[in-house]
Amino acid sequence: MAMDFGDFYVDEEFQNLDFGDDLPVPIQPEFDLELNTDQTTANCEAVIVNVEEATNDEHGEGGRNSVVLEDATNAPPKKRAKTHKKAQPKRTQLFKLDDATAKATEYVTTVLKEIPTDPLFCKPFKNVLLALALVTSLITLVGDEMFAEFCAFIVIRMWQAITAGDSRPLSYAQTLVTHFHDLCTDEQLLDRWESLLDGLGISCGQLQSDVILQHIMDKLLEKLLSDRNAVDLPTIEENIRISAINKHEEQVLNYVGGYIPFAMLKHYRKLVNNVTATKYVNILSSWCTDGPYERQYSFLEYTREWIQAQNRGKLFQPKPQLFLFFKAMENETRKHLNTALINQYRDMDLRELLIEKLSTKHIVQHYWAILIGGKGLSSDESKHLFYVTVNYFVNIRIRAFVIVYTDLKKVHDKSLSRKGAKSLRQQLN
Repeated sequence: MAMDFGDFYVDEEFQNLDFGDDLPVPIQPEFDLELNTDQTTANCEAVIVNVEEATNDEHGEGGRNSVVLEDATNAPPKKRAKTHKKAQPKRTQLFKLDDATAKATEYVTTVLKEIPTDPLFCKPFKNVLLALALVTSLITLVGDEMFAEFCAFIVIRMWQAITAGDSRPLSYAQTLVTHFHDLCTDEQLLDRWESLLDGLGISCGQLQSDVILQHIMDKLLEKLLSDRNAVDLPTIEENIRISAINKHEEQVLNYVGGYIPFAMLKHYRKLVNNVTATKYVNILSSWCTDGPYERQYSFLEYTREWIQAQNRGKLFQPKPQLFLFFKAMENETRKHLNTALINQYRDMDLRELLIEKLSTKHIVQHYWAILIGGKGLSSDESKHLFYVTVNYFVNIRIRAFVIVYTDLKKVHDKSLSRKGAKSLRQQLN
């Protein structure tokens, strides 16, 4: 079900958007699009599964597309062909276990030497000082054979956790986290750690022992992943081609620039007794203009052609400053919503990534300051309104990207799934 407000078509999913009544605390809309590259890739693969059609040879002995004239009651039941996914080539690993174990002592020694400068151990508390004393004792015994054996042991176990998800790339991060936490609480690991301290003649409290061990495991994971990714991670093209916004796209962007504050305005007008919502209503209303652009923005008049052609008198026509704000966000968004970078965002929340990038972009903040300048908003109120506006834009933009990416995969793949292909019955017409 969808509702039509004025000339703007508001989909039900956006109509139910919950901005939260406890202003100005940032909220998450109900229609959160938790898009990471795992989900994007999985959806695309589901649509573009390579199906081997079960057709017989030219003699036409009951293939799927052949016409069978035999009595159906006497014909033996035919087995449906199985659907097979195209086999994915295995990634060649250049950084192997032997490379990791060769640097085992170096990894652990480096972690121990970095502990005194770590912010976690900079405060002069009693437990911190005891933990640093344990670290100092371990560093002085780095050359001991027992220390080297322990380092090799934990690197081998850590390598097993890191490589456990190699066969499941879409859930690699979840698999890694599960195996890592299982390793950190493993009885064998804890026993080997206690045996090392006893064998080296180091006495310390249980708290300090556990803290140092867990810190070593955390930092060891980071260093192993860093070295492995530096060798095996697919190279990403630095100079990704970013297409400039053309005239037609700018006109669509102008329409989107009116739709977003229009939808927000309808929500905040319902919060009659909320002082912050009243401020937002006044600001959002000031972003609309019905007359021609001011002289200094007259060069942007061409961006209004399409929206004016669609207008029947009730469209929210954004001011040029608002259009420039959304254009700045679109220019930054295009750097990340790119098919060439799709593998880079595996196991990442793309929506949160874009919001972070837009929040720290100077040109975006510049135009936002122009939009809310002198409007009487506090810092928290401004941040909240900015977050809601950017979140709305990012969700619309990601949704469009996923649709286009899926369509491109359909076009470039020669074979489609049964759902994606035309009905076989239509081919008989």
